[in-house]
Amino acid sequence: MEEDLSSDLFEICQLILEDERKRKYLKEIGDWLLEEQYELHQAS
Repeated sequence: MEEDLSSDLFEICQLILEDERKRKYLKEIGDWLLEEQYELHQAS
């Protein structure tokens, strides 16, 4: 029982970390896209 719980917790932690990475990645892409859009509007 004890072992199952710790392996489950480990898997949950892995999923959370992966989710955080994706969120950070998407935020960076979003920020970059906004900058690109802004620069395009400035240029025109």
